[in-house]
Amino acid sequence: MLGSTVDAALAAGLRVIVVGRPDDARMESYAMEDRVVVLRNPDPERGMLSTLRVALGRLEAEAFFFMPGDMPFVKPGTFAILLGAIGEAPVVPTCDGRRGHPVLLPSRLVPAILGLAEGGSLRDFLASLSPRFVETGDRGILTDIDLPSDYEEARGVVGLGHSAGAGDIAGTGAGTPGSAGDITGAGA
Repeated sequence: MLGSTVDAALAAGLRVIVVGRPDDARMESYAMEDRVVVLRNPDPERGMLSTLRVALGRLEAEAFFFMPGDMPFVKPGTFAILLGAIGEAPVVPTCDGRRGHPVLLPSRLVPAILGLAEGGSLRDFLASLSPRFVETGDRGILTDIDLPSDYEEARGVVGLGHSAGAGDIAGTGAGTPGSAGDITGAGA
């Protein structure tokens, strides 16, 4: 599943930073020189903000995407749509009026993100910045896979006609923050 998420970001021409649990040996299999950097969150139980903070030190772009690694149905073209909308505010994708991922953030926000209080809410922080919402028409931005059974159900929702391979869903550790990896794609 994480492989599909990484593949979509790579197909969009992004450099990818994957952050995973320290005990997940599978993470190294995603590393690709200059294209995919694999990092470890030493304390993933602290949540998604702690995972994002691990990745921030490796950014090399003026803007970056942030998304959970268990969202394998985001279309590569969605990244381009969001990049086309970048400005001073964060860009949040929507589909049929519902918010999703990946969120596109200007890198100038990195110091403020690093300065958020422990246990702070990235969602509240982003809301305070009056983000720009962009309709993408991509149901994949809403489709988070927490259980293996979610994958088959989601295929129908996003309109996929193929079956999942066993490797797509086995052992993702889904449902635990940082377990399947989070993707921070450097773009713009």
